[in-house]
Amino acid sequence: MSKIKTVCTATITDHYMKELEKYCDITLGGWIVTGDFLAQEQLIELFRGAELLIVEYEEVTEHIIASLPDLKLIVCPRGTPVNIDCEAAARRGIPVVNTPGRNANSVAEFVVSSMISIARQISCADHEVKNGRYLGPVVEDIYAPSDQDDVVWSLEEEDSPFKRYKGFEITGRIMGFIGFGAIGARTAELLEKFEMEYLAYDPYCPPALAEKYGVKLVSMEEVFRRSDFVSVHCKVTEETKNMIGREQFRWMRRDAYFINTARGTVVRQKDLIEALEKEEIAGAVLDVFWREPLPENHPLLRMRNVQITPHIAGASYDVPACHSRMVLQDIQHYINNEPLERVYNRRLLT
Repeated sequence: MSKIKTVCTATITDHYMKELEKYCDITLGGWIVTGDFLAQEQLIELFRGAELLIVEYEEVTEHIIASLPDLKLIVCPRGTPVNIDCEAAARRGIPVVNTPGRNANSVAEFVVSSMISIARQISCADHEVKNGRYLGPVVEDIYAPSDQDDVVWSLEEEDSPFKRYKGFEITGRIMGFIGFGAIGARTAELLEKFEMEYLAYDPYCPPALAEKYGVKLVSMEEVFRRSDFVSVHCKVTEETKNMIGREQFRWMRRDAYFINTARGTVVRQKDLIEALEKEEIAGAVLDVFWREPLPENHPLLRMRNVQITPHIAGASYDVPACHSRMVLQDIQHYINNEPLERVYNRRLLT
């Protein structure tokens, strides 16, 4: 059997690449080779003659698709293939395969660790100690043993770290999800030992999925009013853009935290900043923003009650292996003329 002409501009781990090479004649190019994104005409030249494209970040436009008469399948190892014109592909009868849930465990672990970190003020305490707060005077020999058996930071001072950074435990609290899919489900699994109550707002979540993880499907208002943590896990659509704003933050309790690892555009920026500045909510964990990288004059950077990370919730070394496995599975289905398991534009195909 002749191998399928394939162009790959995506990260595929070595084990799965060797498996793919059994079926595919693979040309590597684009961002994973050069570190730069090629212009549209350069991409057309790279893709020319390919039956299969494996593309992670490059934009595959309607013009590119129309310029590739041999193209039969596009595989995008991302949760949502926002860089592919899926409608244009469907008009050509080309399935777009994606890898939903590829980073579900990575994001879920990030959410759980961030909940503990902000509730116990771990990152804030780390930052302030390293920047000189609460430190003692210089000593000649840092390795000299202490003559104290019970070594503690100062407890007498009014502003002692023991008092300033006292937080609360997450065990027995209420976790609220805005959107409950693969990431929400994995987060609920990881939180099981913390004996939390789960609430979720998701009009598209199958009741059976929620029931499986012990999640109660409720209104958005109930999630915001009752939860100790509200975590956003929905994709950007016309329905979800700016979905969360002043009204939702006013529903929240003053001791509750807001977490966003989804996308910044789901939240009205000014409303969140005002809620944090006025301490209408306890704080926020933010991994995604309205403009990335975050501008250096952004007011969030001055807030002690905000934990900021640069869009890394899904950035684990294990994610590429997970999406590579899914890529291989569907390419094997394609080669064997079997139904594809994950087709993002399925409903558009005729």
